[in-house]
Amino acid sequence: MIKILAFDLDGTLLKSDKSMDVRTVEAIERAKAQGMHIVIASGRDKNGCKFVYEPLELEEGPHFLALVNGQIIYDFAHKEYDLDDVLSTEDGLKIQEVCRKYNVEGIFCCGYDFYSYISRLGRLKKNVKNLVLGEPTDYGLKAGSELRNFIDLPYKDISLKQDINKVCLVHSASFFEKNIEKMKEDLKDFDVLLVGPGWMEIMPKGVSKASAIEKIAKKLGYSMENVMAFGDAENDIEMIKEAGIGVAMGNAMDSVKKVADVVTSSNDENGIGQVIDDLLEGNENLLKAGIV
Repeated sequence: MIKILAFDLDGTLLKSDKSMDVRTVEAIERAKAQGMHIVIASGRDKNGCKFVYEPLELEEGPHFLALVNGQIIYDFAHKEYDLDDVLSTEDGLKIQEVCRKYNVEGIFCCGYDFYSYISRLGRLKKNVKNLVLGEPTDYGLKAGSELRNFIDLPYKDISLKQDINKVCLVHSASFFEKNIEKMKEDLKDFDVLLVGPGWMEIMPKGVSKASAIEKIAKKLGYSMENVMAFGDAENDIEMIKEAGIGVAMGNAMDSVKKVADVVTSSNDENGIGQVIDDLLEGNENLLKAGIV
């Protein structure tokens, strides 16, 4: 029986305009009223999820956040954090070498500090895009908290003093399509996840949304069989594969749809709400079979 609902944010629970569908919110409220636990499973940090968990009133019950792709768990009921493995300074240097080899921007995420590692020409191109197209040079990473800092690093070997939560690699979608397999080989000591057309994330090996949700389920007295997980990108694949019912959004990557039990409508078409409605109507076995 499904007792835990786990949601990715961007491209899943959030529509393209970064809002939540009113019908989806209503479906989640009905699930909560029936005693289900809600988990927000995101690459974001806690402050970056605040605009979602506050209107869903997750602070008022036994609900959770699986942050930074599962590296950090936050338990609302007990107001407790649980931290998994992080990247070391040695890992950071290895990743910097890959940034230079492929001429990609690397954003080293250390708590509230985001360190941008990019060539002078690359930084110049970013500034031009900012002036001409209005594209933010920090990719919106500072949004949501005055505590966040986006810091330019010099283009040479830097040993960061803080623990590194993850590293984001930024380039064009066509570049990643062409080079992703070679890059994954160069980064084989890490988990490498394509989370958007021009956005790749590097995590410590074995740290994932799936591992976090499994810990949460165990804490609540359940297993992954009691989890329904929703997602759209590569960092959602493991949790969708391991959940009792894995749901891919209609807008999900093909690799996500291949491992899902159910493919629902898109994030802009109340895809989550449709599946929750079916679940609450008692169609769990049909959902597991991918029929609904």
